[in-house]
Amino acid sequence: MKNLIILMLLLPLAADAQVDIVRDRRLDLLMQKQEELNRKAYMDNNRTGPGFRILVVSTNDRNQALAVKTTLMREFPEQKTYLMYQSPHFKIHIGNFRTRKDADALRRQIMGIYPNGVIVIPSTVELKPEEDLQVN
Repeated sequence: MKNLIILMLLLPLAADAQVDIVRDRRLDLLMQKQEELNRKAYMDNNRTGPGFRILVVSTNDRNQALAVKTTLMREFPEQKTYLMYQSPHFKIHIGNFRTRKDADALRRQIMGIYPNGVIVIPSTVELKPEEDLQVN
């Protein structure tokens, strides 16, 4: 009972007390460094999502598939080229496109080199983190 009375007497004094919070500058530097590390990790991370790729060739001949891949890498160095094997076929895919329209533009260019059988197919593609950051 005595403690309760003392507490009730001291409570109004505590409500008027002013508290100063002192924050160390080094915490701000640590938070900034952590933000930079998180951004770098995000940029280095390969993310995937739905999109489109271009199927350039599907063949039983591995050497022919490698020759096509080499030509595509030389002609379109900005695009990523993939060699996939689904028994008994070697398939060469190129590009990581979010829309079919973007893939069609490259498909028309590729048809100048390989006029037959070049098609746009739905696929799981690698997304560029830079594009995600611009959208958000």
